[in-house]
Amino acid sequence: MINNRISRRGVLTAAAAGLATTGIPGAAHARGTADTVVLNGKVLTMDRRFRRAQALAVRNGRIVAVGTNREISRLAGRGTTVVDAAGGTVLPGINDSHVHFAAYGTAVPPLSWPVDGATIAEVQQLIARAVAHFDDAGQPDAWVRGGGWNDNRIGAAPNRHDIDAVSGNHPVLLGDFSGHAVAVNSAVLRLAGVTRDTVPPPGGVIEKDAAGEPTGVFRESAAALVAGVVPPWSRADLSAGMDAAVAGMHALGITSVTDPGIDLAQLSLYEEKFRAGELPLRFTIMMRGGRTLAELDQVLAELRAPRIVDPAWLRVSQIKLIADGIPTAAQTAWLHEPYVDGSNGVPLTEIPVLHRLIKKAAAHGFQVGTHATGDAAIDAVVAGYLAAKGRAGLRHYVIHADLTPVRTLRTMARNDIGANMNATIKYLLGRTLDPYLGPARVDYQWPYRTALDLGVRVSSASDAPVTPPAWLQGVSGAVLREGQFDGGAVAGKAERITLREALESYTSTPAWQDRAETWKGTLTEGRVADVCIVDGDLLTTDPHDLPGLRVSTTLVNGKVVYDSGASSSRAARTTAAGVQAFSRDQAVSCLQRGECCCRLSEKLLAGS
Repeated sequence: MINNRISRRGVLTAAAAGLATTGIPGAAHARGTADTVVLNGKVLTMDRRFRRAQALAVRNGRIVAVGTNREISRLAGRGTTVVDAAGGTVLPGINDSHVHFAAYGTAVPPLSWPVDGATIAEVQQLIARAVAHFDDAGQPDAWVRGGGWNDNRIGAAPNRHDIDAVSGNHPVLLGDFSGHAVAVNSAVLRLAGVTRDTVPPPGGVIEKDAAGEPTGVFRESAAALVAGVVPPWSRADLSAGMDAAVAGMHALGITSVTDPGIDLAQLSLYEEKFRAGELPLRFTIMMRGGRTLAELDQVLAELRAPRIVDPAWLRVSQIKLIADGIPTAAQTAWLHEPYVDGSNGVPLTEIPVLHRLIKKAAAHGFQVGTHATGDAAIDAVVAGYLAAKGRAGLRHYVIHADLTPVRTLRTMARNDIGANMNATIKYLLGRTLDPYLGPARVDYQWPYRTALDLGVRVSSASDAPVTPPAWLQGVSGAVLREGQFDGGAVAGKAERITLREALESYTSTPAWQDRAETWKGTLTEGRVADVCIVDGDLLTTDPHDLPGLRVSTTLVNGKVVYDSGASSSRAARTTAAGVQAFSRDQAVSCLQRGECCCRLSEKLLAGS
């Protein structure tokens, strides 16, 4: 609850409860009136000592004091905004360290439609719903774009015949939940000119039926064969999606994001919206590095630092590369030890080329994050990082890092190479990959405990819209390792981590990954006042119940940008609930014209 005046009753009630002082330096000695104070909270500073407090004070966008209600209330004046945390947990603003921002914002109807049914029949019903929307709107041949189908769950991908039966005259393109495959109907095959004789590009798969005809399912780079005929999002669509995403992030307590795989046109839109004051969120931008030296050379030649934008808000500092696919039913992750069926997958970027890309990006001062899920791919990426020469302290990292070998984790720890893991994807998949990886590797997949014990810095990210940016679900998942679709079966008890470690992976460690730990990621004096307040006590809540807690208030740079009790926040709550429910209940559409964690969605967003 936000007040313009201090609630003296609230302060006295908290004091009467016997909450102790914290001994945090600066709390009792700060001078001057605060712009904003947060009182009556269970403040988790997330500093190295995991110190706790009751309250904090903000001036000029920075935290000036953290301490008891009595200490902090002394810094409030007539013009001070007072936020009553009402006993809730006060955290640093959440940092989703790998989220496809525009894709998240466009992941709702009518731009994109959920099709994550438990059976092919359910998928068809969901397609029919989208088709009916366009027919009713007088658009009988409009493109239907959607996603979320999960062949790990269904047992098979929807094929062109399945889609044809319910799509009428509409061209239909549907992404799977991971963004590494698409399914299209016959209309799209005709538009793209794909036939039984079409040759897939390197690393791509065109699935065919017993007669040798394409089924309409394209995996990895083969999706580019149909992506070129899909109308790209307009600049207005992308801008509106970004506005919706900002509201959704604020309602979830998220104040910083890393947006991976951005191209130069998207970057110009970011700059434009920042200058217009339309993006009150902190962004670390990963430029799309491509798969060839020519592609990276073009990005490096044309890239210019954003003008008139503070790098604390928009920082272009990373290059994204891709080593392999994913270790799901698609089996496109590159493994040393084969899948259950004996195959190993292949790298999606030639390893000598990948190493040259890493070296060139590092030489130009860019931090490199590389998508790598299979153990062979991860080993190749880490070898490339070790061989690259560049400015010290770049902190390259492995994106996803699903099956990182123990020996490689040791190497990463010694060389300050980070890992960006996905607790929400682990929750989504649970034990569904047992038939492909075997139970032992499913237990190990996303080895949080092993990595942390060996000294690897591990950040957690949603990879939205692959999964929603539901960080409380991620915290719960990292602590419990229970799956969504398999009755809560545990997938790797030995890789469980503590609540504190899970919270660090969403706050202080992503700040380290961003090379910004000196000014964000903790609630300590001098750090930016990015704050998330949750309406419960995270330290005493059963981990199973964490996803049910709600964010009550979010501050960015000391300003309240979301208040669950304010009428002005209704739109934000609606946006967050709509996008999050769509993503959660439909296993998320990754067909958005956003750059998911693979080249497929990058190409879709570019319309290439």
